[in-house]
Amino acid sequence: MAEPGNTTVTWAERMELLKDSAQQRVLNAPMPIAAMEQLLADGKADVLGQFEGSPVRYVDRWWRANELGWVALDESASAQLDLHAERYRAATAATVPTAAPPDADAGLAEVPPAKPEAGAT
Repeated sequence: MAEPGNTTVTWAERMELLKDSAQQRVLNAPMPIAAMEQLLADGKADVLGQFEGSPVRYVDRWWRANELGWVALDESASAQLDLHAERYRAATAATVPTAAPPDADAGLAEVPPAKPEAGAT
């Protein structure tokens, strides 16, 4: 249903435009470091890796830290980082052992003590 006085824009379309506008304002402003830390702790944002300067994925964008806080990358840079992130995760998954190697001393502890042979003194 069109808004009275405006036959070209529906209420649903207007609400979508407002949502997009609000999201753009959020994405264009630096996010405080404490806010991103809370999002990570709550599981609402995902860090790429466990290294200094690792980007964070939140609200369908990648974010990077700078002196002002966390800044969202634009759509193009986020899409490019998505490709690199997929390759990074595949590479780290390929290098991480699936099971820990057995402890060398643990194998020796399971061997029963030697019994002296019969007739040995």
